[in-house]
Amino acid sequence: MRTSPRQIALILAVAAPLVAAGADGLSQMGLTVDATKEAIGSLISAGVNNPGLPGKAFKMLPPAARAEAVTSAAAWVKAYTTTAEFRQQYAKLRGTRKPEAPTWDTTPEQELQKEDEAQKKQLAESTQAIASLPAEQRKEIEAAMKAAAQVAASQNTPEMRQIRLNAIKGERAARTKEYQDDLVTWNRDYPEDPKPVIARRLREFLALSAGVDFNAKVNTNGAFENAAYQAKSSQWKMCYRAGRDATAAARASAEAWLKELGG
Repeated sequence: MRTSPRQIALILAVAAPLVAAGADGLSQMGLTVDATKEAIGSLISAGVNNPGLPGKAFKMLPPAARAEAVTSAAAWVKAYTTTAEFRQQYAKLRGTRKPEAPTWDTTPEQELQKEDEAQKKQLAESTQAIASLPAEQRKEIEAAMKAAAQVAASQNTPEMRQIRLNAIKGERAARTKEYQDDLVTWNRDYPEDPKPVIARRLREFLALSAGVDFNAKVNTNGAFENAAYQAKSSQWKMCYRAGRDATAAARASAEAWLKELGG
């Protein structure tokens, strides 16, 4: 079951990243457990994103009920992240993000030989192809082919062959270095233990939800009258639409969880 943008947005609206609706709150918010778990995976993978508006069911709740739903949500997801199911979900996600190591089916010397053979084959095919052309056309093309052959010959001196071989080795070394750098980044962004990722997502939420002006005015089209607010991220606007109580509860849950994770 795929999580709709509206469902993911709802989760972001009522809680910190990785906070999904508690068992009692799911029916109120129009979410299922499966959809919520999928949304958690999306949030871990992509961070705080927010493509929609709070769900209709959530918007119908009074402020106090919204806050209660958020608090319940935080407890539910915190418990879920300690389960074997979540660890498997995270491990699968981590695996899909792992960079692929470069591989080659030839040595640099063999690769150089293949280039030479390809060049010879191309020259032979071109010679055969022009055989049926009128003499004038063939003469022009033969002159161009002769020039190309001279260039090819200059590339096959011992000195040039060593330069070409070094270029192949250098390109492979660069790709290996890129892979190693990507591996470091992967281990940083998706460590074996998901706790640092959870902490990072919580910090992201706390940063984006800080200082939301819940007294801001919107026009009949739903746009903020304050141009600076209108330019804010969709996540900031989602906190505004979720309301002061719900956002405060989400922040309190995120802060408490983050403290347990060591900040």
